Amino acid sequence: MSKLRTAKKYIPILVLAFFGVLLLTMGFLNHYFFRTYTFDYGNYNFAFWDYSHFRISPMPTYPGNFLQDHFSFALMYFVPVYWLINWLTGTYTLILIQNLLIIVAAWYTFKLISLKSENKWIGIGVLVYYFTLLGRYTTVSCDTNIAVISACFIPVFIYYFEIRKYLISLFILILSLFSRENIPIWFMFIFAVLLIENRRDKKAVIFSLIGIFISITYFIILFKVIIPFNESVEKRYTLFNYSALGANPGDAMLFVIKHPVETFKLFFINHLNDPSYNGVKAEFYWVYLISGGFILFFRPKYLIWFIPIVAQKVLNDSFMRWGIATYYSVEVVTLLPLSVFLALASIKQSKIQNRLIIVVCVATLATTIYKLDVGHCKVPWTMTPSKEKFYDKRFWKSEFDEPKVYKLFSLIPANAKVSASDHLLPHLSQRQSIYLFPTVNDAEFVVFSVLDDYFMMSHYANETVRNKYFSDQQWKLIAKEFPVFLFEKIDSLNDVKQLAINSIKEITDTITCDFEHTDPGNGQILLSNGEKADLVNYLSTEKSLNGEHSIMLSPENPFSSSIKINDVDKISYLEISVWTYSKQNQCNIIAKDQKDFYLTSKEGDSADDSGWKRIVLGFWIPKSIDASNLHFSLWNSSSEPVYFDNLQIVKKYK
Repeated sequence: MSKLRTAKKYIPILVLAFFGVLLLTMGFLNHYFFRTYTFDYGNYNFAFWDYSHFRISPMPTYPGNFLQDHFSFALMYFVPVYWLINWLTGTYTLILIQNLLIIVAAWYTFKLISLKSENKWIGIGVLVYYFTLLGRYTTVSCDTNIAVISACFIPVFIYYFEIRKYLISLFILILSLFSRENIPIWFMFIFAVLLIENRRDKKAVIFSLIGIFISITYFIILFKVIIPFNESVEKRYTLFNYSALGANPGDAMLFVIKHPVETFKLFFINHLNDPSYNGVKAEFYWVYLISGGFILFFRPKYLIWFIPIVAQKVLNDSFMRWGIATYYSVEVVTLLPLSVFLALASIKQSKIQNRLIIVVCVATLATTIYKLDVGHCKVPWTMTPSKEKFYDKRFWKSEFDEPKVYKLFSLIPANAKVSASDHLLPHLSQRQSIYLFPTVNDAEFVVFSVLDDYFMMSHYANETVRNKYFSDQQWKLIAKEFPVFLFEKIDSLNDVKQLAINSIKEITDTITCDFEHTDPGNGQILLSNGEKADLVNYLSTEKSLNGEHSIMLSPENPFSSSIKINDVDKISYLEISVWTYSKQNQCNIIAKDQKDFYLTSKEGDSADDSGWKRIVLGFWIPKSIDASNLHFSLWNSSSEPVYFDNLQIVKKYK
């Protein structure tokens, strides 16, 4: 028995250590492997550095400062941490801070549940449950977010409230309220639950009523005074996106009061009137009901404090917030362990408790594993298995030679003005002037990964803006570690002339097809190198750019034959272009392998007077590509016939 007691004593620490190390490792490796993004991690790192240097500057990615996007002082709380350890941890500091806060919140959840029950297994169970909820892993995709940070204050606050340490509770309450603008509403409902649970304790009732008053007052002042005062012409507050309720928080509250039935319906229906979003809300509810949420129906008072955090999800105008992806469930997975295990702690029979603990934890683990497989998700593209699924082989791979790329970064002075692409900017963001490429402004250095498209532009537009730097005489390529290229601005005319003298001509190979040369015996259209381009069945004489023939793809047969690229291992860059004739301008080039690589382009970079347009798909060859199976084809995505002529393949060799 003594050995069992000793085991029970140390198991919580081992569980906490295991999952703490796991989450920290996931965060660190995602950053090390260049899987962190400018939105959010680059912005957060810049703001953290900015605050630590007692500045409030415009952000790298949008007009206005960080406070104008989220009125939150959360990052300011940790300025002392910057000066203590950032010299060592650099841009990993915020990942470390956030994961330590998650561990602290887990520990206080354990302490509170242990306080409510003498059953040691229920404390161990809540830790396992806390760390196996799906939202704990989907949150990893966002790297760092103040929603995660602010949620971590809640279990700490509730614990100190429950042990009647009201002064500490008040301090945590203030930190929480200032950490994110949605927290005041959440606390109104938290205090309502605490009021019900502690209704026989006069001091607890008084403190709860004071807490509700503080929360309501701060909420009104925040949205009526502080946020409007903080706005500027360039940056307005844009995070209230609840058009089904009203134009602002005041309108929303009036709608809820006047139309309670309609408001209730909005929790479950797709209010965006796009059928492709049907079932997204239902998926969220089913995941967390199966993952222990069903226990709350036996103690419905704990459902009350979920109302505002679920409402902010499912009533939003963005369908992504409705579902299970990214950090949009973090408040739920922070509060659900407390709620479920407080309900379990109220059960008198320990055998029933223990069985339900096993059921809840097993159901949660199974649901998490099932849903981390994107094939089982309602909207698969919102999940990022390479970041969230640590047991997937893709998690342990990268497109970069990390040590060499970090060595390349060392060529950029610490105080230099830099423009960097999406996955690189978070590593370079702790500086006074940093821009998200292709925005360059007054940058002295430009660094980008050629596999790193800016999401607001098409792949073709990204390729165009990147490729101009290789021939722009105002910029000098000073280092490259594929797929990363580093350029420095040239100011001296002599440097420009010397750069032109020293430039090296690229080795290229061009293959064409005018759809005029065929091999009738094999029924094939031939490329200029004698290889198969397509089948003669697709030939048409109805339209042509030059000569007599083109190929016609109909809605019934929308794809051309696949053309394989045989020498992929020797190629650094591939450009495929073709001229098209289409009334609907829905003509595409698709390149793919048998694994995960897939690119498509349908943009024209030139046109002639007769209606023919040239479309181009150019891309650098990723090292992870399946070289034996890279191929491309032409695609008619319209409802009418499309004609293709004058195909050209340009290979640039390493």
